[in-house]
Amino acid sequence: MFFNIEFYHRGVTPKDLMDVRPEVLTKLILHKRERITESLPQLIAQTGDEKESAEKMARRARTQKEGLESKISGLKIERKQIITAIQENPRLGKLNKEQELELTGIMDSLSMIDISVEKFTENLAYLSQIIASLESDEELSTKYTQSVKANIALGELTKDYTSALAKWNEKESLRRKLESKFTKLSSSLAESKTAAEFWQSRLNDGFDQLLIDAKRVADGGPSSRQIHRTNRKKNINRGA
Repeated sequence: MFFNIEFYHRGVTPKDLMDVRPEVLTKLILHKRERITESLPQLIAQTGDEKESAEKMARRARTQKEGLESKISGLKIERKQIITAIQENPRLGKLNKEQELELTGIMDSLSMIDISVEKFTENLAYLSQIIASLESDEELSTKYTQSVKANIALGELTKDYTSALAKWNEKESLRRKLESKFTKLSSSLAESKTAAEFWQSRLNDGFDQLLIDAKRVADGGPSSRQIHRTNRKKNINRGA
């Protein structure tokens, strides 16, 4: 189970390992596993603290990002008020054909979901010329002003959002790295404890089965791990 990983360096063959007294090899492996078991808890605790801190920073960054997203959505809706106001304006019938075509193009552009602040501003400028050709309309002028202000605010907020998004990506990336590190260290500790228990049992109970497994591998047969993996696949297939 844990025979093949501890001291199997390049240039060392299974036969070389077979020449080492099992008690000596087992004590060396057990010593290494015990050292790992003793050293990992402190590192796991430290990583756990770092992970917890990273989680808090990622949550704060996410809250800030989502708060700005909500405001941006509101401003995008607010800046489109001019569209509804124009569509409902009874004076549109006074526009000539050329103005109607131009207005249709502007309205289509303003209605785009992802239209940029700059493009929206450009289309508002064209729209103001058409509005000026209509008779004075206080409501239309008010909606136009509100759309202009909302678009300006959106431009300023977009810069903040870009910064907040980059900060969240950074904090979230750190959180994921620490989460992965914490999980791997915890798994390594559990594996080392299991390995230590295994090799201690070999010292207590003898090496007969282990030597049988080692000889089978030396003769070109499958390891106990390979046998275990094969049996597990067979059980899964039976269950399927």
